[in-house]
Amino acid sequence: MIKNKDGKQSKGTVVEIRGDDFNRGLRLFSKKIQDSGILKEVRDRMAYEKPADARQRLKKQARKRWERAVEDMITRGQWHKDKNY
Repeated sequence: MIKNKDGKQSKGTVVEIRGDDFNRGLRLFSKKIQDSGILKEVRDRMAYEKPADARQRLKKQARKRWERAVEDMITRGQWHKDKNY
């Protein structure tokens, strides 16, 4: 529960809009929602993902991260094929 300046209580995320600046309030609200992880959780719950599919997706993401890291090391001249990374 969050108390407003009027003394009323409200549930959830609240953004106070000052001076009729709705766009700023909307940006602040979007930022709060994104930081809290609510939007990600809603997207994750929209459809069921089987555990095997989740593992495959995570492995694919890890592989992409690794390939980007290797590519970056090659461009900086820090990659050596004889080393075990």
